[in-house]
Amino acid sequence: MDQPWLTFEFLLAALLLGFGVFVLRIALRERRALARLGVRGVRTSGEVVRGERREGDTIHPPQVRYKAPPIDHPNAPAEQTYRRTPLNAEQHPLQRGVPVTLRYDPRDPRRIVVIRTDSGAPGTISYSATAHLIWAIFFLLFGAVVAALAISDVL
Repeated sequence: MDQPWLTFEFLLAALLLGFGVFVLRIALRERRALARLGVRGVRTSGEVVRGERREGDTIHPPQVRYKAPPIDHPNAPAEQTYRRTPLNAEQHPLQRGVPVTLRYDPRDPRRIVVIRTDSGAPGTISYSATAHLIWAIFFLLFGAVVAALAISDVL
């Protein structure tokens, strides 16, 4: 194989593997945030009703409104409305009015983690730990295939 193409193959493989590792670190950090809940949780949807704001030296975290069963009644219908701060609020910016997908602890529905923001607005990033993990695996595998092809061209 011609030398410039071989160099290009190795550079492409290095870039893909590096980007895969970068996205994998993001995905694992997001997965650890989901582990804060301590249980698998019940999936539901909600909306950010108050974004993060500062009053003097005090910073107020964002709050999410959602419906879940009353406390100590996990089998009851989800008709109680809660307005709480997610356990992983620092993970990503939550702006007022943005729909979110979250998980709550069935034993204590006041404990929630945001698993995805559903903002369709231009310029906003959708948050999904699973999507980041899938993309990371894709880039790592594709980088490994390109590297294997480049090494086979050398041999």
